[in-house]
Amino acid sequence: MHEPVRVGSLSELQEWLTRHGIPYDAWGRDGSKPVTSLWREIASGESWLSEDPPLRQVAVVSVRIEADGKQLTEVGQLMATGAVRERNSPPTEKLKPGETAVAGALRCVAEELRVEARYVKVSAEPVSTTVEQVDSPSYPGLPTRYLLHTVAADVSGLPTSAFATDEASGSDAAVLTHHWEWH
Repeated sequence: MHEPVRVGSLSELQEWLTRHGIPYDAWGRDGSKPVTSLWREIASGESWLSEDPPLRQVAVVSVRIEADGKQLTEVGQLMATGAVRERNSPPTEKLKPGETAVAGALRCVAEELRVEARYVKVSAEPVSTTVEQVDSPSYPGLPTRYLLHTVAADVSGLPTSAFATDEASGSDAAVLTHHWEWH
């Protein structure tokens, strides 16, 4: 794993991005997140930067929820800016420093699907752990390496047809609404 870059403020982050030719001025539009969101991720330990090559790195849990032979898939997000971002993924959440995949999965289901932990049974063993490197739609132009832990979960009480969930009221999240379908 690459050594994390230390940035102590939003302005230091902006200087680092500029030094590496990463065009953060366009962030915050067209479904992307603003540079302040990246700063909050870094300050909280949910993501970190590394050099050579410049990368954003994130540990993520992906929660595989199945019912009647179909898997729950997030098909879109309504962003706080009003933009709609298309998705095609199971529920996912960035892990907090020191958080296990199981704990992250429970938090993911609570935050993304609004389901209490008592209605969720998460497999103690990850289905898989993989590394993916892509250009994140959240921060275009900033390559991102994901350490992706996939876990299986049984979740009681979910709708059997397409549905939407809202972010918690009062949150400063970039996403307002999540749209879900069974595929």
